[in-house]
Amino acid sequence: MARIKRMGEVYSAGDAKVTVAGIYDFDPSAISYGYKYAHEYQRGLKRKPRGWRMGAIEYESSMTLPLDIVAELEKMFGDIALIRPFPVNVTFANFENEMIHDIIWMKFTGNKRDVTSDGELENEFEMFVLDMKLNII
Repeated sequence: MARIKRMGEVYSAGDAKVTVAGIYDFDPSAISYGYKYAHEYQRGLKRKPRGWRMGAIEYESSMTLPLDIVAELEKMFGDIALIRPFPVNVTFANFENEMIHDIIWMKFTGNKRDVTSDGELENEFEMFVLDMKLNII
């Protein structure tokens, strides 16, 4: 089960289900996603802020995958950064025991290996997010 960090808040992995591109046994070790808006000051003659304005939305996401899953993706597709964007469905129960369902459209930005003698064989991948729908009913 994945460790979920949604908009900076951590949820228990006990009841989490993560489906990647329709594959139910993908089972990432962790997934983190969220967004923020660019903010800027509106300055006056004295160069002090007198107001603000909001800019574009900025998505962020990372996914930690076991290396055996990454190896299978490489066998099927070659370079995983060339895989077209895919949907990631995340379903879990929040602290009030309500079911939360989020859909994130993302793709890999690259590939890497981080193998140590005492660590687990998994890597955290930075993802490029195209769209994010939170709390779908």
